[in-house]
Amino acid sequence: MTNLNFLNPFRKPSPKELAQRELEEAQRQLLQAQSSADYARRIAEYNGDRIKRLTDFLKKKEGV
Repeated sequence: MTNLNFLNPFRKPSPKELAQRELEEAQRQLLQAQSSADYARRIAEYNGDRIKRLTDFLKKKEGV
């Protein structure tokens, strides 16, 4: 007899299948969080550089 459970869209997934799905979702969320952290780090660096540049500009203008 052939096991046709995989053809039944209404069957409940096994605990192994659920664990696999959850693991894959956790991996996707980790990648997304890492990408967001990279972006935030770059934005912070950009704004730090911008503040330094503008501060230096204003100091030079005050000295003129």
